[in-house]
Amino acid sequence: MLGKRIVLTSDATMMSNYNGGVMLGFAAILPAAMIQERIFRWLFCPPVEAAPDGSALLAPCGMRKVEAALLEAGFSRDEVMVAHPDHLDKAIGPDTEIVGIGHDDPLGKIATREIEEMINRGPPLNRTKFLELLDHPLIREHRPKVVIGGNGSWELRGEDERVDHIYLGEGERTFPSICRKIISGEEVPEEVEGEVVPGEEIPVNRGATVGGIVEIGRGCWRGCSFCSPTMRRPRHRPVSRIIEDASVNLGAGQRDLILHSEDAFTYGSVGTEPNPEKLLDLFRQVKALGPRTVDVSHVSLASAYHSQSLLAEISEIVGIGAGQRYMSAWIGIETGSPRLLAKHMKKKTHPAPLEAWPEMVRDCYALFQDHSWLPVASLVLGLPGETASDVVLTTELVESLKDHVGLILPLFFTPIGETHLGKARGFGRDRATPEHWELVGTCLEYNLRHLKSLHSYYSERMTAGLGQHLALRGMNILADFALKKYLGRMKRGEPPN
Repeated sequence: MLGKRIVLTSDATMMSNYNGGVMLGFAAILPAAMIQERIFRWLFCPPVEAAPDGSALLAPCGMRKVEAALLEAGFSRDEVMVAHPDHLDKAIGPDTEIVGIGHDDPLGKIATREIEEMINRGPPLNRTKFLELLDHPLIREHRPKVVIGGNGSWELRGEDERVDHIYLGEGERTFPSICRKIISGEEVPEEVEGEVVPGEEIPVNRGATVGGIVEIGRGCWRGCSFCSPTMRRPRHRPVSRIIEDASVNLGAGQRDLILHSEDAFTYGSVGTEPNPEKLLDLFRQVKALGPRTVDVSHVSLASAYHSQSLLAEISEIVGIGAGQRYMSAWIGIETGSPRLLAKHMKKKTHPAPLEAWPEMVRDCYALFQDHSWLPVASLVLGLPGETASDVVLTTELVESLKDHVGLILPLFFTPIGETHLGKARGFGRDRATPEHWELVGTCLEYNLRHLKSLHSYYSERMTAGLGQHLALRGMNILADFALKKYLGRMKRGEPPN
């Protein structure tokens, strides 16, 4: 095999449809020593299907955008492949000049670090699999230029000599020209910053995406100091292109769609106020295509709070309670402290005052419960300037949500280079206080309380067989039993081990 000139790929933790349950992908943050390879692939991250030529039939949405941009820039299909990681022998050869690897967290510096520190059982699967890919025999043999892109590319700064270029930011405008420079032998800096792409220029995918992700917009105007997407100006794609992307997924056999942006409720708006006409029209057109379910990736709690009628109307359009049991969305609680909001998230509650935040969160959770929305919430522990009082307020907020079904993930603060806090000191186990451990224990208690409901909800989307469903139920029981010993220690303000 001579190989494709430009190969786009990723490791097994990214190139999976997670048995139709996107949350199963979080198994990739567990230590590799804890899960056998065959169990990991069978239960949590089964590989996406491959075409006879070795190309991946599903791929992350960002990778599909880069593929489309390369083809629109004049590269031919004979030159570009989104390759399945298990079939790189059909993609990489002596003619391969660039291997582009996309990843959200290649070294486990975001969602995996606290697990690694708490459990102390070695490196996580996503780091292990990424480093295995970097060391692939065909990459070593043919020595193409290795370019790392995606939301986690910043993690590779100065980390690995096997990486030739780190690509930061958006890919559609800049990456094709970078490829031409590499191919022609021109000098390219080790770190490349991609140009911001207008919404109308974001191309239509040429293949289906993992999770049925359909991008509707980029950026956020709230400007939280620790969040990478809020550093990018907001813009939205034309509804016609969104419908084309949705049709590509459905035409490839996907049955469930996830509309992706940093805040789905702001689609079509030019300021801070939602545009109900454009937003509801988008959902109607997507639903008319006939997907089994429609979800959104992210929703701002403030947007939902200030537009409660829109949430009810969207629920009706997608058919919650009829053809669809629930709707999911990632939300950012981050903290229960208005003082910390004022320091790092000044627009978090806009147009309400920051002091209203805890009550806004509680009202939204009640609203989600009423309309069968399943929130997956993040908290950030150890933000610069955080005090014990701030942590206690967050713990009290989580306690007040215990009767509402959801998932709450406490994350250690990690500085990301392109944010306002890019050079701040990160937070870790060595700096955790008894208040932090109590908060983590409270989140664990909340999640265990709703474990059965979460499995029941997610089973609607899952493509797993009976054996896998039974195995997951058994693991739920095992997790409930095993984690309770950690729960008691943390609720007393003690580290788990």
